[in-house]
Amino acid sequence: MTLFWYILKDYLKYVLGTIVLTVFLFVLFDFINKATKDFADYHPSTATIVRFYAVQVPGQVVQALPIAALLASVISMILLSRTNEITAMRAAGMGPLQIGLPLAAGGMLLSLLALILGELVVPQLAQKMHFIEQVEIQGQKRDQLASGAKWLRNGQSLINFQDFDQVTQTLLRLQIIDLRPNFRPIQSLEADKAVYSPDTHQWLLQGVRLLVFKRNGVLDHIETPAKAPEISLPVEPKKLQKDWRQPRELSMRELSDLIAKGERAGSDTLPYKVDLQGKIAYPFAAFVVSLIGLKFGYKSERATETAKGVLLAFFVGISYWFIMSAGRALGLRGDLPPIVAAWMSNVVILVLIGTDWWASRRTS
Repeated sequence: MTLFWYILKDYLKYVLGTIVLTVFLFVLFDFINKATKDFADYHPSTATIVRFYAVQVPGQVVQALPIAALLASVISMILLSRTNEITAMRAAGMGPLQIGLPLAAGGMLLSLLALILGELVVPQLAQKMHFIEQVEIQGQKRDQLASGAKWLRNGQSLINFQDFDQVTQTLLRLQIIDLRPNFRPIQSLEADKAVYSPDTHQWLLQGVRLLVFKRNGVLDHIETPAKAPEISLPVEPKKLQKDWRQPRELSMRELSDLIAKGERAGSDTLPYKVDLQGKIAYPFAAFVVSLIGLKFGYKSERATETAKGVLLAFFVGISYWFIMSAGRALGLRGDLPPIVAAWMSNVVILVLIGTDWWASRRTS
């Protein structure tokens, strides 16, 4: 157990170093790029720039975890081999799987960390990051409606409004059209205003008119309710605000809600399904690539070459991201099911690791 923690400590040390270096390089290169464009044009304050990069750190950590896990597993095992420690461990009766167990455990910890950050932290901070960039730096309008928010479909009903006042939480010029199976109108409920009540989650209508149509779609008569009705709508004020985030920056729950909403509206939800599976599959890359270090549990200190090991790590990393990008592209085109497109890179790398491990075991 002491050796387990000894190897795990070295592994996590290199993970931390790689993450710090990766985040630093990202901030440095992104700042250099924006210093000649956005920052030069809009002159944001130093505090705003610091907040802009601070809220991006968790997202960059999630992105860096797989490459950090890959390099840490390879470097830690190579260094243990070069100092004869692996030889001593094997002489003491430890097999390669026992030596590599800390790598697998560390990779699983990193995968869980990536899942937690990606689901609970990154989506919230991504919203703040885009707000700082779009509103505080570039000076865009704070209260913008989400794209396509003015038209909704709820079963056989179409809902439309002209505008939304976010201060008073009021829909302006609301119209609800109930349709027959042949898409001819049954009735059209029109209201000058619809005010949201956060206590009842209902909308109080003002200036209401009810247009009733005949079966052939011709207007029959108009009714004016004596009392302002209060109705329920599949509209939440907070979801009417424009969301600058990309699908990959949303949480799995938010992506699932978008998929369900899109399917009810009859719209194409394939991109969201691909991104949802990607959100699940990507964190496990840290666990998968950590197993690369198992290869070096079968190598003696004389057979191990540091340069070769590092090159192998980079080759696996590049292969992983190439397969992941290709799978996502094929998934978005509909050539692969979303779950296959998202998990293909993990499965391929895992098969290659298993094949190499088996070959190394037989020749050791």
